[in-house]
Amino acid sequence: FGALERFEILGAVLGGLWCGALFLPWFGAGPLGGTDVTGAELIDSAWLPLVIVAVASALLLLDALSIDGFRALPVPAISTFLMPVGLFYTGLFLIAGDDILYGGWTALGLSGAAVLFSAIAWITDRRG
Repeated sequence: FGALERFEILGAVLGGLWCGALFLPWFGAGPLGGTDVTGAELIDSAWLPLVIVAVASALLLLDALSIDGFRALPVPAISTFLMPVGLFYTGLFLIAGDDILYGGWTALGLSGAAVLFSAIAWITDRRG
């Protein structure tokens, strides 16, 4: 694999891991003693960012594996514009929350890294 493919694979894996981090506990129940709240329970339409980030990750992975049908598309550019949806949703809910658990911090780190590596893949792709 070349540099472009390595960055695409890293971005795809991190985006996929963010999809999994939606189901980790993001917020604690606090003194009330209830159950922890996951990102999927917190976000009203959790399927929307999940699908968008999953599509961006799948496109990056397919492009890295040199699937011929995607050669005409600027896949790193498309993924770079889709991937920040996960970062937006994660940041939006973590800014307003208290008692943030490991799932929220994990989702924030994964989404930020996924955006970073997809952007690096786009820059690498533009330079040829």
